[in-house]
Order: sequence, then structure tokens, then C-alpha cells
Amino acid sequence: MKKIIPLNSLPKPSGEFAVGTVQFHWEDSSRKEWFSKEDTTDFREIMVQIWYPSDETPSGSANPYMDYLDLRVPEFSKQVELPVFMIKHISDISTQSYPQLRMAESTSKFPVLIFSHGLGGMRVQNTAYIEELVSHGFVVAAMDHSYDANITIFPNGHKKLYDSNLPKGLKDETVGFSIRYKQLDIRTKDVSFVLDELEKQVSDDPNSIFFQKLHLGNVGIFGHSFGGATSVSAAFHDSRISACLSLDGWFEILPRNILTEGLTKPFFHLGQEKWKKPLNYKNRDQLAANSTGPTWVTTFLGSKHFDYMDLPLFTKWTKKLNLTGTIEPFDFYHTLNEIQLTFFNHYIKETQSFQPELIEQKSPFFKIEKSNPNQEQSNL
Repeated sequence: MKKIIPLNSLPKPSGEFAVGTVQFHWEDSSRKEWFSKEDTTDFREIMVQIWYPSDETPSGSANPYMDYLDLRVPEFSKQVELPVFMIKHISDISTQSYPQLRMAESTSKFPVLIFSHGLGGMRVQNTAYIEELVSHGFVVAAMDHSYDANITIFPNGHKKLYDSNLPKGLKDETVGFSIRYKQLDIRTKDVSFVLDELEKQVSDDPNSIFFQKLHLGNVGIFGHSFGGATSVSAAFHDSRISACLSLDGWFEILPRNILTEGLTKPFFHLGQEKWKKPLNYKNRDQLAANSTGPTWVTTFLGSKHFDYMDLPLFTKWTKKLNLTGTIEPFDFYHTLNEIQLTFFNHYIKETQSFQPELIEQKSPFFKIEKSNPNQEQSNL
């Protein structure tokens, strides 16, 4: 199968920094686990991976794309709708991240971004895009939202499988929405919990690689699908988050108060041309119309939902199997990287202007559908 469907390693990022990575297992003792209501002693726990800039020349092997392959591959195959035998050689994929690199030295603290995966996704699903941001000086944290991720595996060997399907016969449009609202609330609190834990490492732990090195008062967030909705919700609720970018966000499940009040912070949405359910567009447009911060709603022509992940970078077979769209994967990759980097450079680093209309002028597939950039307080 390797010869029939070869898998490519991730592209090398373009920035000046090497990319280091580290993982954490964190438990939130303030939250009982909603997904295991019968166990009153079970608290919310998540796995978190952080990618950070390094000025050290990497040596040795890069971090594998996935750990615990025997456990992860069957669950990943369900997410991407491919049989296990077609992707079991995913061990061939190398990342551009290296464990145990020292963190880069800097006279200023590094800016922080949070990434949130989709329903049935995983924290590493957008690694190529994360590595690009980190190579340009961002620190990026991503978590497996336990029970929403395809599988969450902890260092002591125990695991939490995906358990976020609605009960049989229940539709999202009915009682199902109340369940989705609860799941969104859990995910939103996961994001705030990660920021809380990072604050402890920055302020209270001299042994942490991040001690006194992160700027946590001006954080950016981005996410895919349910992670797009999570990003919007976290930006709405957490004052530490200053800018939000959504990748083909699932907005059917956004609560009414968020839709009617909108965001006061910069919001950028990128998505495919057609969702199955019109409510997603109705909610997206209502959110954009009611937001008072700089707002863009944009489309990648020829894209599908899985194009907004690493998946199409692995193999051309994703297009042949109709999992991804007609858009050329590396054209998409380079354009999305440019959008994400300039957006967060402008609103988080405050070092670069953000002019997506210039990207639109040179791209045959990136289109701005709606925008209100003039709500911005000041232009850099």
C-alpha cells in the first residue's frame, strides 16, 4: 500500500526559527467530567501539545506525526473515512518539529495562539500550519478535547475514545442543540483552562521552558469546524483572547447570545462554498453582521471541509477519493499560511498590516464575500 498510496512528510516552514514541541497532561480539578456523569470522581483532563520557536539547530529525529499508532490509526481512519489498511503507514510522515529543543532567546515575550480541532479531530490535525506560525515566532498550543477528539491518550496509558455522537434518532435541530451547546461550553472552558495553566508556568514555575517567556494578555485563537465555533465562543468569553480566525467553522451550534451580540474583536472566517445545511450560513452571517470588531467572511473556491487540515498535503489520493476539493493542495497551503500569518502578525504581534484584498487580487480561488475592516480602531 505504501507504493500505491505514498504519504508525504510535512513541508518545511518558511520562518527563521526551528520548531520545538512538548506535551502536557493537565487535569482541571474544578470541573467534573460531563461525559462520564456516572463517575463522580472523574475530573476533566486533556492532553495539550505546545509548539514553540527555537534558535537551536535540530539534530536527531523529528517528532512523529502521531504517537501510539496502534491506537490512533483506527480512530483517525474513521475521521477521514478511509480504511485502516490505506493509512497504516502514516508512520512514514515526518513533521518539522523536534522534542527537547531549547526555546529561543528574546528580549520580549513570545505571542501565543490556541488551536482547536473539529468534532472527531485531534490536536495534530493542522500541524503543518502550526509549524509555519511557530517558525515566525509564535507559540501555539493545541489540545485534544477529550471525548470530542477521535481518541485522547494519556501518558499512563489510559485513553478516552470519541463519544460525541448524538443519541440515535436525535437531530441537532431539536434537543440535540442543547447537547451541542454543552459540548461547546466544555470546549470553551478547555481553552481558558489551557491559558490558566500556561499562566502558572510563566509566572510560578522556574523549571518550565516557558517561565517568563510568554505574553498571555493578547492571545489569538483559530480552529477548524467545531473548533471554529470553539474559537468564536472562547473569544466571546475570555478577555485574554484578542483575535479569532475560523477554518470552515460549524456555526449551527453557536448559542443565540453570541450570534446576537457578535464579537468585539477581529474575526476572520475562511470556508468552503457550500455546507449541507443553510443554517450554518445564516448563523455565520448573523455573527458577522452583529460583530463590532473588524470582520471578514471569505471563501476558498473549490475547497471542501478536509482541505482545512493537513490531510491533502499527505497524498493526492484525498482528491481522487473525493475527500478534498479541486483546489491544488499546496496553493491552498501557501495562501492559507499567508492569511493566518499576516492576520495574527497584525492583531497579536502588532507588527504588520493586514490587507486580505491584496491576497484576493493575486489568488484565483480566495474570495472575500463580506468584510467590515473599517470597524478597526487603528491601522498599523
